Amino acid sequence: MKKFEWYPQALLNSYAQVFFSNNKWFGIILLLLTFVDFYVGLYGLISVSTALLTGYFIGLNEFNIRQGFYGFNSLLVGVGLAIYFQPGPLLLFLIIISGVLTLFVSLAFEGILGKYGLPFLSLPFISVFWLLRLASRQFEALGLSERGIYVLNELYLLGGTKLVQMYEWWNQFPFPSSLKTYFLSLGAIFFQQNVFAGVFAAIGLLIYSRIGFTLSLIGFYIAYLFYILLGVPFTEISYSYIGFNFILTAIALGGFFIIPNKSSYLSLLVIIPMLTVLSISLQEILNIFYLPVHSFPFNLAVLTILYGLKFRMDNRIGLSTIFWQQNSPEKNLYQFSNFMERFGKDSPIPIYLPFFGEWTVTQGHNGPYTHKDDWKHAWDFEIKDEEGKTYKNEGDYASDYYCYDKNILAPSDGIVEEVVNDIDDNPIGTRNLEKNWGNTIIIKHAEFLYSKLSHLKKESILPKKGEKVTKGDIIARLGNSGNSPYPHLHFQLQATPYLGSKTIDYPISDVWMRYQGMESLKSVANPPMGALVSSLSPHSSLKKAFSFVIGDQLKFKTTNNEEITWQVKRDYLLNRYLECENSRAKAYFKLDEAMLHFTHFEGDRRSMLYQFYLAAFKISFGFTNGLEISDSYPLHMVFHPKKIFLQDFAAPFYLYLKGEYRLRYPEKGKGLSLKPLELKGEVRKTAFGRTLDTASFEFFIDNTGIKRFHFQSKHSKNELSWIEAS
Repeated sequence: MKKFEWYPQALLNSYAQVFFSNNKWFGIILLLLTFVDFYVGLYGLISVSTALLTGYFIGLNEFNIRQGFYGFNSLLVGVGLAIYFQPGPLLLFLIIISGVLTLFVSLAFEGILGKYGLPFLSLPFISVFWLLRLASRQFEALGLSERGIYVLNELYLLGGTKLVQMYEWWNQFPFPSSLKTYFLSLGAIFFQQNVFAGVFAAIGLLIYSRIGFTLSLIGFYIAYLFYILLGVPFTEISYSYIGFNFILTAIALGGFFIIPNKSSYLSLLVIIPMLTVLSISLQEILNIFYLPVHSFPFNLAVLTILYGLKFRMDNRIGLSTIFWQQNSPEKNLYQFSNFMERFGKDSPIPIYLPFFGEWTVTQGHNGPYTHKDDWKHAWDFEIKDEEGKTYKNEGDYASDYYCYDKNILAPSDGIVEEVVNDIDDNPIGTRNLEKNWGNTIIIKHAEFLYSKLSHLKKESILPKKGEKVTKGDIIARLGNSGNSPYPHLHFQLQATPYLGSKTIDYPISDVWMRYQGMESLKSVANPPMGALVSSLSPHSSLKKAFSFVIGDQLKFKTTNNEEITWQVKRDYLLNRYLECENSRAKAYFKLDEAMLHFTHFEGDRRSMLYQFYLAAFKISFGFTNGLEISDSYPLHMVFHPKKIFLQDFAAPFYLYLKGEYRLRYPEKGKGLSLKPLELKGEVRKTAFGRTLDTASFEFFIDNTGIKRFHFQSKHSKNELSWIEAS
């Protein structure tokens, strides 16, 4: 039935989520793994299905159901009960009841921990399983299982002689004792206490994530060495199979909830020993109640550390938590690395340059004069002529300076928080240290984000305290007041609304910059001293072509006369994207007044939307003649998974593959808004700096929008012609 089309995806994700994955092939492998013991597999399947169907019928969020968030804990409860008790109608009833109970316990933990931005992990499984183990001591009608006696018979029924032979071969293979315990620990995650199941799970883990597989070994062997160091018999792990706590913790904190890098790997040298002590002590406590420790140490350690990281004031040791979870350590790493390379840091409220034209940074952050200590994150701006002078004539008067009396603009939307507007300009060469900041306006843009513009001209500030300003509004004229021996604009961002507030390190958005002979257009930047900067004025045709509005439809025709429709949509997290009606592919984008950035792609990479995502990866609506824009793609967005298999192992330490983007604007076109524009560019894939593959593209744009889009690679040649937008 169509209304249950979500079920296969939700089922497989429920298995894969045990290892934080939503990879369907990994889910299939883990599903088959549970059937090494047929009844364990069957009851696990029934339990997870019960939870998924209950979630669907009570109206839970379908996205969360599809992702397996509400299924994997019920799965673990189901396989756990099937291991301990004999199959039968009574156990079946208990499995169904426990599946529903675990779902509601999961929702409770989601509500409690979600307030703190924390995952509920397998706490629902632990809670329900312990409750049922305690209650089952009164269940006299339930017989204890003799699980393991008839495994070979069950395997024969499942896969015949070959499967039995494979099972026996793996179990009899002379692995080193530590490696054998590693495999036993992996299998024990699903209560499968044999080497065969562990090897099967390890293969699945390797297919799903090279980083995850590496971390599983690192986490396990750090614990193994620490056990030896403490003098604790390692047979404790072999007997109880609790080694999966070290495996799951290493994956979770080394590469899933924290971006995998050198720091996350090194942190395991501290985290895993702490977990070892925690596991030993918890087992001693739980032995009093005859309860197994299972995954409780993993849950406790991961949640405690993730919660503790929320109290940091900075990230000096390089442990970066995930801001967009993609259920893959590799994808998380590639997306994060690309985001940091493109945008430097998160700047949710864009702050723009507060002036027209080209100005020079005469003092930047950590400047040589006044930008020191708590006030080091600031800029001084002046205007220079072709000879590098800031004034005409002899420079004896404020009016001789090119920046004097120039209009100053609101750097972003906000509310005026403070105004000082009555201080006289200084004669050139003198300072007013008593009124240090001179005439100043402070604007609130968001909570803990204020801009301050100082050394303005007396009585030139236009808005009053409490009034709203819009980005680009003329708010004042530049003067020479305060601690200013010659006219210049002091500009800083701060977290509090006071005249003497400390500065914060916050970037400026969409900056065209000429520095040390190089020209570049930066999405976000901290312009250094000596840089020539400006904001580029949007070209009307470019802005019309690429300013996608929610609800619009873009219709194109291919060279084969096939019509393609893209819809502009927004998801429940307010992320904007283009969706292709034909392929259902999605291209996510970030749009502001001056630039378009594509940030993510999902779906068929043979679609034209994917090629458009590559070509329009970074578009500036303003430009200088002959401007070139460069950027880089997340590796997993441009390379086939087979091509980055080896890169995945090295990715936390070194990226030797690159996906490079380049866009060229016409040599002559600025200022001619009615003249058609041709934008040309290329996509280049490299390894160690050597080109592996290239593709070229071209946009033809007129005053109606995108007239034609052409994309060519060695694999394909496609062209779209614009029909209409509605």
